[in-house]
Amino acid sequence: MRVVGIGDLVVDYYYKDQKLLGINGGMTSHNIIANLAKMKIPVSVFGVCGNDIQGQIAIESLKKLGVDIDNIKMLDNVKTRAFHVSYFDNDGKLTFISKKRCPFCQNKKWYEESLIDIKNIIDNIKHDDILIFDNLNNKNQTIIDKTDNKKIIDLGQYFEFEVLSNQEIIDKLANKFEIINFNERVSKYLLNRLKLKDDIELYNLLKPKFMSITRGENGATFIESGKEYNFDLIYKGKVVDSTGAGDAFISSIIKDAIKNNFKYNSNLFRKWYENSNKLTSKVVSVMGARGHINTLFKIKKMDNCCACDNFIYIKRKTIKRCNININNLESRIINALNSSASKMVNNIGFNENDNCLFIGTGGSYAGAYFASKIINLLYGCNTYALYPRDVVYRNNQNINKVILFSYSGTTNDIINSVKDFDKKNMYIITKGDIKNIVLKTGITKKNILCYKTSTNKGKERGFLSFEGAVVPAAIFLKYYYNIVDSTFDINNFIKESMTYWKNYLNQILNKEIINKMKKHNLINIFRGDYTDSACYDLESKIIESGVFNCIIHEKKNFSHGRFINYENLNNIYSIYFKQKSTSKYEVELIKYLKDKNLIIESRYNGILAEFDLLIASQFIVYYIGKILDIDVSKPKYSDDAMNIYFYKGEM
Repeated sequence: MRVVGIGDLVVDYYYKDQKLLGINGGMTSHNIIANLAKMKIPVSVFGVCGNDIQGQIAIESLKKLGVDIDNIKMLDNVKTRAFHVSYFDNDGKLTFISKKRCPFCQNKKWYEESLIDIKNIIDNIKHDDILIFDNLNNKNQTIIDKTDNKKIIDLGQYFEFEVLSNQEIIDKLANKFEIINFNERVSKYLLNRLKLKDDIELYNLLKPKFMSITRGENGATFIESGKEYNFDLIYKGKVVDSTGAGDAFISSIIKDAIKNNFKYNSNLFRKWYENSNKLTSKVVSVMGARGHINTLFKIKKMDNCCACDNFIYIKRKTIKRCNININNLESRIINALNSSASKMVNNIGFNENDNCLFIGTGGSYAGAYFASKIINLLYGCNTYALYPRDVVYRNNQNINKVILFSYSGTTNDIINSVKDFDKKNMYIITKGDIKNIVLKTGITKKNILCYKTSTNKGKERGFLSFEGAVVPAAIFLKYYYNIVDSTFDINNFIKESMTYWKNYLNQILNKEIINKMKKHNLINIFRGDYTDSACYDLESKIIESGVFNCIIHEKKNFSHGRFINYENLNNIYSIYFKQKSTSKYEVELIKYLKDKNLIIESRYNGILAEFDLLIASQFIVYYIGKILDIDVSKPKYSDDAMNIYFYKGEM
């Protein structure tokens, strides 16, 4: 499933007090797509633009957000549509006017008839695509009438209705749409034009599954199954610019409808409205329809021509999300150790008679594995670190404690795997919002160990989680030393470990080593003794980033024939984690591997080595991305891949 925006691309120029600020992509349907991309919904655009620099910017504005742009066509001898928004400071309050003509040269770059290729769009959309429209021009109407997909339309203007008969208006809209969103101007126009007494009659005439009407400061109206639900404005905020508010509003509705499989439950509508209202309050607080999503593209006027005709695009230095996450990791760990979560571990009441499941997925599995090792080490009880699906296919009748590890707190697989467990003995380690977790999972507040604090609010962005892997492990390490050695300075240990691995790996990781790893796009990772958490974490991050492939070998199990893969397939580069001490077997194994491996040796033994090497794993991934000049936190996944990523059914 993906959401597809259809239509000609537009580039918006923004000015303040006669000064050009920059440009960005525009158009309602594509603004909706941009918002949904920010919400991590799979999205694509089917459209056209000119083969000019404006078209390049319109496309780039979508690409930067992760929108699939493969179906956008750049046409020769066509000038990309341009819109101009001018802001003026009137006694401290911004006002604006929007025009199709440049405020400086008065030139207009706008063609009236859409240039989209109907046949190409119909041939290439998938049966489960959700189609987004913002007008009913003839080409859009043909696509609407000739496809069976779910369709959504957001209408903010009614000028196209003025040349149509009443019946033609009805024929264009009736029985065609899953969701229709009007702003109040359009709904009032249709009520007067079609001589209807209220919005319910309009809904019954057009027959969408769901209809919404935005009313600005007067809130909004939802209509579903012939019933009307009115909501007053909740979040107003400082209004700087109202453009794009309606686009953001319906984007949030679409996201919530998708999450609920387009099943409309009136009990959810207030929450849907609150989500939409919260987003629009952000939109109106900044300039531009997409100002809340990304900054304007900075451009420089060329000599002897107006910026609306041609310009130089000034590219900003790309900030890699992985860099931000790794740079903030130390402070996030230390802050988490001072959170209530660190103290609440004591309330779980572990003892020697326990049978405990520690459940995590992706980056959270490393934290789950480490915690299970800590509890086993302390109490000698049965602990099992499992992936969610493994839980479903085992006999759990003697399990008396379940610890869940989820960065968001609502990871569907993790919650679904324990849906039949007694929630009294279920705990979750998270940075997610407690109210949201209680609402979605039914886990009581006292069993939610949240490490978000007033000084540790921000969450990592991207698919790879550094904080989500290391912080839960740090919390359980602190729990361990509170019992076995309360004098141990865990804060100092973490700071020293971070500094050591940052400097050490910066010195030894270089292009030559990374090229060896990439030569066959396959490396071995050796685990065992007190290295497992780091190995599982590193394998997960490398696989999820798509840099190259890896095989995890248990160190002794490698000697039972796995070396044939190493020799016959020339899979001869390895990352070997080890604690400070070296067993007799390891001496022989390392000798066998010769110089075709990167040895990552901790300066500690035991559980300290386990945690220390988990820190090392984060920096290995960081430096791999840095050397290859890629942002490993933001891999580009295909639409088909995202279908299984968002899968929410039975496992």
